[in-house]
Amino acid sequence: MVYPYCSACKGTRDLCKLGRCPLLDGVRSRVPDLEVKGRVVDGPSPPSVFVGTYGYPRISVGPLAPPMAIPGPERLESSSYLYGREVSEIYSFRSSLIRGKHKLNVKMAKDPRSMGSERLYEVEKGLPLRGRKVLSATQELARSARSVDIEMSSIKDLSTMASNPTLGSITMPMGPSIDVSKVSLLENPGVPLSVERATSDTDLLASSASLEMYRAGVPIEHIIKLLSIGLLGEGKRRRLVPTRWAITAMDDTLFNERKGRLSDLTGLDGYRLYMGERLGNHFLVILFPPPFRFEMLEQWQRGSLWGEGNIAYDWEGPRGRRKYASSITGAYYSARLSILDHLFQIGRNAGAAVLRWITDEYWAPLGVWVIRETVRRLLETAPEVHPDMEGVVKRIDQLSGIARWRTRCRFLTGGRETTLEEFSS
Repeated sequence: MVYPYCSACKGTRDLCKLGRCPLLDGVRSRVPDLEVKGRVVDGPSPPSVFVGTYGYPRISVGPLAPPMAIPGPERLESSSYLYGREVSEIYSFRSSLIRGKHKLNVKMAKDPRSMGSERLYEVEKGLPLRGRKVLSATQELARSARSVDIEMSSIKDLSTMASNPTLGSITMPMGPSIDVSKVSLLENPGVPLSVERATSDTDLLASSASLEMYRAGVPIEHIIKLLSIGLLGEGKRRRLVPTRWAITAMDDTLFNERKGRLSDLTGLDGYRLYMGERLGNHFLVILFPPPFRFEMLEQWQRGSLWGEGNIAYDWEGPRGRRKYASSITGAYYSARLSILDHLFQIGRNAGAAVLRWITDEYWAPLGVWVIRETVRRLLETAPEVHPDMEGVVKRIDQLSGIARWRTRCRFLTGGRETTLEEFSS
């Protein structure tokens, strides 16, 4: 059964008060269980780490690895590779990654060099040696740009652990989770020089470090791992950040660090319309004359995973957003970042609108990387060019899978006019 608020909850907020999302349980039933025995997982991590949200500020931290050798483990963490696979394939790949978890306080990521000896003693006294070693090994794994063979020791026999996958609307799917007492790296990680500099500099702001790595070509997935596991920022302010939060925070940080430079670019003339689809996610992206402002509509259509048919909407004027995009959530920030990257690539300042509608082909959540990657790729295609708003609005009417899209738009007029107060907010 789909409730009227499923697309707002997406299985994370328990708005139905059932305690466990029945829709995600339906997805889990379609994914084969992973059978593992013994107390040790020994396999190649892509590399991948995960930081949970439950129990914040004391949360679960640990690496992910399959319980066997597999060819090309780096593929399991690569959005560019997974983009070309089908939903069932992606779940088959990702559900083989067992998630190790160990409870730690978020403040344990503080760099010891930023503390006085007395304060360092207090922190270390409050963190058992086992926890310190798990965190250290997981952090070193997160710095690597290539797969690393690791060993995770479980507290219990693995045959007694839950075998179904871990799902989320923002993060990539994962396999079952286990409580670990020890994590060991069986080979040296390969750490890029830009990552080495960013994680070793305890005076560098996290935002500056992230942008430097992004410009150096470090994949955003790698930078997210570094932020999540507490390896970025000033030493005394470093924290463990739940992976789900870190994904959106990084999309937002990389956008805000460069948005101010858009005004230096030549303004776009006319209207450009891009269209594309992947895994049941259909997109229309429209670029229009500056200043930069952004709006996004999203509809989970009936029959899709969260499909009650409501239209979600978030937007921002030239001054940006003050609050979290709570209607569309992480997809808003991922799409917006891909559009900003494109504007700098073509040297143009422009506003943008995104229409996304989701069909039943997208039967399981895969994470917001799908949105970021799809928008990026469709912006590399040749657009339709229209001289005025009237022409592009008529064309959207022909293409859009969202029937009443005009009633929600602010910047692509045809429905609701924008007030001066809204425009400048």
